[in-house]
Amino acid sequence: MNVLVLATRVHRGAAAVLAVLTLTASLLIGGLPRAVQGAYDNALHEVMNSVPAHRTDLAVLQSVDADVIGDAEGFAAAMDRWQRLLPPDLRAVADLGPGSRTHAAAKTAQTPVSGRIGPGHQKHQYVNIGWLSDADRRVRYVEGTAPGPVTTAERPGGERTPQFDIALTREASQRMDIPVGTTLVLGHSDMIAARVTAIFEPVAPRDRYWDHNRDMLAVRIESQPGSDNNDTYITALTSAATLAKLDGRARRLTYQWIIGVDSAAIDARNARQVIDATSVFVDKAGTLAMGQTVGQGVLPGGGSPGRATTGLATLLGDYLVRLGNAESLLLLLLAGLAAVALGVIALAVQLLTERVRPTLGLMRARGGSLGQVVGTGAGVAAAVAVPAALAGYLLSYLVPGPLTPISHIGPVVLALAAVLFAAGRTALVHRKPLHDRRDDVVSRRPSPRRLMLELVVVVLALGGAYLLRTRGLTTSVAERGADPFLMAMPVALTVAGALITVRCYPYPLRAISALVDRRPRAVPFLGFTLAARARSFSALPVLILLPALTVSVFAAVISNGLTSTQREAAWQRAGADARIDSAVAIPPEAIERVRRVPGVREVVPAAKESVQIGSGGVFGIGFAVDLAAYRKILAGTPLSMPAPPEAVPAPAVPALVSPELIGNATLQIGWKARLTVVPKGTVTALPGVYGEPRGLIVVPLDANERAGSRTEINTLLIGGTNLDPARLTAAAGLSVPPSVTTVSGELSRITSTPLAGTVQTTLLVVTLALGGYALLAVIIVLVITGAERSTALTYLRTLGMSERQARGLTVLEIAPMIVLTALVGLLLGLALPAALGPGIDLSVYAGDVRIEGYPVDVLTPSLLAIGLAGVAMAGAFAHAAIARRRSLGSALRVGD
Repeated sequence: MNVLVLATRVHRGAAAVLAVLTLTASLLIGGLPRAVQGAYDNALHEVMNSVPAHRTDLAVLQSVDADVIGDAEGFAAAMDRWQRLLPPDLRAVADLGPGSRTHAAAKTAQTPVSGRIGPGHQKHQYVNIGWLSDADRRVRYVEGTAPGPVTTAERPGGERTPQFDIALTREASQRMDIPVGTTLVLGHSDMIAARVTAIFEPVAPRDRYWDHNRDMLAVRIESQPGSDNNDTYITALTSAATLAKLDGRARRLTYQWIIGVDSAAIDARNARQVIDATSVFVDKAGTLAMGQTVGQGVLPGGGSPGRATTGLATLLGDYLVRLGNAESLLLLLLAGLAAVALGVIALAVQLLTERVRPTLGLMRARGGSLGQVVGTGAGVAAAVAVPAALAGYLLSYLVPGPLTPISHIGPVVLALAAVLFAAGRTALVHRKPLHDRRDDVVSRRPSPRRLMLELVVVVLALGGAYLLRTRGLTTSVAERGADPFLMAMPVALTVAGALITVRCYPYPLRAISALVDRRPRAVPFLGFTLAARARSFSALPVLILLPALTVSVFAAVISNGLTSTQREAAWQRAGADARIDSAVAIPPEAIERVRRVPGVREVVPAAKESVQIGSGGVFGIGFAVDLAAYRKILAGTPLSMPAPPEAVPAPAVPALVSPELIGNATLQIGWKARLTVVPKGTVTALPGVYGEPRGLIVVPLDANERAGSRTEINTLLIGGTNLDPARLTAAAGLSVPPSVTTVSGELSRITSTPLAGTVQTTLLVVTLALGGYALLAVIIVLVITGAERSTALTYLRTLGMSERQARGLTVLEIAPMIVLTALVGLLLGLALPAALGPGIDLSVYAGDVRIEGYPVDVLTPSLLAIGLAGVAMAGAFAHAAIARRRSLGSALRVGD
């Protein structure tokens, strides 16, 4: 028998349904993992490109005591040795080509300006000397001439000293008052002269290369606790000719070899191998840098302290933990989608096999073997499902993202499941010739084997729910990734609920039909009776509807919770509707200008600075603010702050401190003045200002003034609406442009990240797909039972039943299953987040701001369940309305 004729001509309607379902399922199962994997990689690249380059690149540092590398060739030879130590996995992601961040450097540290050869000497200045191996293509000289060879200079008193040529940035020259032509005397012993010959600027100032050499571009200012003096630091650029004269006898000298890492070459699939290779390199290079390998000739002066360092392994390790948390939620959604897709495809296969059933029965009755019949039934399904799965697989290539194993395996599994289900069902139905029965008249009892299997599923699901609650989804995600067993449990829980619903829902229907039996109207009795005596496969949609509704409701709950979490995270980052942070003091007139900006309702000045706690080397964050005013602008927002602390006798000041400091009766704080602080309460975090609770001290705004010093305002907390960062920056009018943070801007940054955008898209796609599958399941069942229903309605119409009663009968037959399934699915979907417990970590989608729990909004999930149930019943009504009336003659012609 020609299976193509059966699939494409005789039963093309049922075949088209199976083809469309298989194609869409293959597209979703093949495409969504690609999009998700692409989001994982984009998130990693975003993280790596957003942090300073020293956290991603490899660095070998050598502190020089005596011997030096006297020329650039020596640095290049050492760089070659370091690169040969790179393991293959690390070499594959290293960026060693021209234009990369790979370079060598030599720099001094803490080099004081002892004087000037000529007038204009200023105290508290430090000018370090730095050489870069690739300075010729990294900088351009905009004034003067490039640094040249080492000469000698005559200091006051006639003493001759080596003279280096150096170049500064424009900012350093102006802020430190060191114009071109100035000659500085550097060091306290073994002094050298440094003549400023040029002003340079970086060719690409935003290149992450300068993260390693930021000391050459920006002037660093360090305040001295208890003093009004500030130390200024800059690293000047010099030529390779000075290398032979730079040594570590009288100054701190460090050699650096930086090996750039290409973030685009690292993805979620090779991150673990890169971590392991990085550890190997750090161990080997660190050993050689310490000079512990004798006779290698790695560096002159072996025995000088050195080390290899990088933040790459830590960065990737943190990312893998975040990835595991992200995968847990997304894989759970994909697992639910795959389970429902398989169920709907099985239902479509059942529709096709029901259509082919008379043909195969005739073939079996005429002597066809069971193998021939099964082969024909499976061949019809294969002729439809295999091309459709292949088409869906090919269409999934249109989805951007890398290929994943599930993208290849998923469509194959869907096609194979369709063929195997068709073969199994055909073998079960036609195992005996002329073996047929009326399942709507004779109700078959479930076999003990089937009951035991269903009981096992229910027990496993309940055990899995317990494990989900106790262990969560994120057990050891950093080492093992998402737990497959626990990932399958939410789906198993919904399947268990569906099995219980299938077994239990006929009993209340029979009770209802017994009640309506006493009423004169026949339609309610017939409708509930048909629903209670439905054929075995009429209850199968419950196994599809309930998981579909449960996962879609769960997705809606998560989507609403994610939106709330992202909004709270944005407030946590900003700390107010807007926040201005300045590197310089904000004068009162600037504060007044900010108050007059359109949309500004209130401005709360504050001072934030690193403070010394006690007399040792312990530092924390001091934050001076009017807490009452700050609490006022936070009213009605997701944030809250403790009440102002109680007053204490002068000259001490009250404070809120982080929990580890609360046990002290008093604390001595080194700020602008020496403060005696009395802890009067705890503060666990300061939103937008200080995320970690350790070392946090919140004092009144005038705390420094009470101690006889001054308060330097450098933070403004602003309440208002529609605040424009550009207007706030312009209104402040500060010499150094401040940083402006707004809630709307932070929310935009959070929601625009690859992971946040992908999870929202995935939630939407999964919800729509599951809703569509749920509706299709109802329609397919109506089509499967359509012939028998039409025959029954034909006889009933001959007894006087109207068209309206016929439509009502159809709706009553299908409505109990839909309503009950919708109710159970809604309850399971709302309970699933609680069952998962701590396994759902939404902080990875909310800018990594840790949020404890999230609100569950029942309105949207309820509307979703009601909408799906209503549309499904409307589909049943429409099916009954458009079904053609069958004549009694046509019924008799088919054997009735």
